[in-house]
Amino acid sequence: MAYKDGGEFTTYCDKLYDKHVYKMYLKDGQAVVYDNYEIMRYYWYQYRKDITHVEVLDAPKNTAGQGF
Repeated sequence: MAYKDGGEFTTYCDKLYDKHVYKMYLKDGQAVVYDNYEIMRYYWYQYRKDITHVEVLDAPKNTAGQGF
């Protein structure tokens, strides 16, 4: 969990966070999408003063090779 006051991220599960993508919203109106939790977390920590929030979205399902 991220805290707006600059507190540390903590996780509640040690499993990979690969079922989601993360959309980070910046104060200047831009949004950046990350498919890797650790990378998103790194950028959140480095630039948290410029970020309004992060939206957690379901990752697109990979349907390649599944036929019709």
